[in-house]
Amino acid sequence: MTDSFFVNWQDPDSRRWHPVAKLTRGHGWYTFAYTGGAERASTFQPFANMSDLGSIYISSELFPIFANRVMNERRPEYARYARWSGLEGKRLTDPLLLMARMGGSRATDTLQVHPVPAQRRGQYRMVFFCHGISHLASNTQARAFSFEAGERLFAMLDVQNPFDHDAVALRSSDPAMMVGYCPRFLAKDIRQLASDPKNRLEIRVKQVNLDAPAQYRLLCEAVAYWPEGFLPCDDADHRTIRPFDHNEIVRAVERQINKEEDRLADIRDASAT
Repeated sequence: MTDSFFVNWQDPDSRRWHPVAKLTRGHGWYTFAYTGGAERASTFQPFANMSDLGSIYISSELFPIFANRVMNERRPEYARYARWSGLEGKRLTDPLLLMARMGGSRATDTLQVHPVPAQRRGQYRMVFFCHGISHLASNTQARAFSFEAGERLFAMLDVQNPFDHDAVALRSSDPAMMVGYCPRFLAKDIRQLASDPKNRLEIRVKQVNLDAPAQYRLLCEAVAYWPEGFLPCDDADHRTIRPFDHNEIVRAVERQINKEEDRLADIRDASAT
């Protein structure tokens, strides 16, 4: 099984977010590649030791840019973040997944990390934090924080949003109030899934974290049928500059390692005789 994650970079001038790279984990290896967004973001600079936008990088250890964002399980706040993320008691031993669920942001830079939705038993299923709550009026915030687990939210296409024409707002049922937004990285998927009633998209409150900062208060889950031919995050900015298959790269590297090990073994045998 493989897991994939996108890296988003915020332009310090325009404040616009761009998907710039993709990390994939599976079979004991990590691959990293830049995406089309890295080419289209004119002021983006490649990360240290990964300066070629067209290369594919592979490692048996998590790349430093991600490892530095993974929270140590021994830190006192780790359990609190795991509880806020909804991962407590499930995959608590997976710090990378926790980092991606929480966004992987650091105060010293302008990067975010998020997981790529994967098909699970024919379903699209994605857990996310509701965005934009801190910008709402106090009475609307109060409504958002009064939700109970399982309450349904409804997607509204905010086509006149001056900052993001793909934006998807979320509203409550009764009373009908806008309570925030889907994260930008999910908006196009949600729009596509919501466009066909056959997909039976449902967004529900997963949990409310009253002791968390506003950006981690409202945890939601989107579930829908996975349409035939559907690919999540499928646009030019998210596609890797150099197409590749993680499993094929891993098999090629492991064949090369085995070949080298056989060569060294032959040298040792020859020396012994």
